[in-house]
Amino acid sequence: MGVRLFCQQVAEAFFPEAAARNIRITVDAAGAGQFFIDPDKLARALGNVLRNAVAYADANSVIAIAARQDARTTTITVANRGREISDAHLETIFEKFYREDGARSSKKGGAGLGLAIAREIVVAHHGDIEAASERGVTVFTLRIPTQGGGD
Repeated sequence: MGVRLFCQQVAEAFFPEAAARNIRITVDAAGAGQFFIDPDKLARALGNVLRNAVAYADANSVIAIAARQDARTTTITVANRGREISDAHLETIFEKFYREDGARSSKKGGAGLGLAIAREIVVAHHGDIEAASERGVTVFTLRIPTQGGGD
């Protein structure tokens, strides 16, 4: 599947939620070509990350999706400006039923499964996912083998 098209399609699904808070979602996938994925499953993983980004981003801000690729790895990042996630919470953010109580609380709280599901899907693609948060900018990074995860 084309990396740029994949990212754009996932982003478009969140347009109504983002527009309601005057949040713009941008996609920069310059130079990224194709990657071999299960598009439905990986769209769910990226969608779960993007859902959090929209929920916790500052109103009137930009969520930036960027994709870069080399022969081995396709890297997709989702960056938003909002309340910072503490280091302690970053260590457990991908655990099932984890919900951060203070640093990024929201009235839109879910069951705490979205990021755990995202991690399971990325790992099933033989990839990895991580989060970093510094000075009000949170970045989720998904790394997927470009040629697929088969051995």
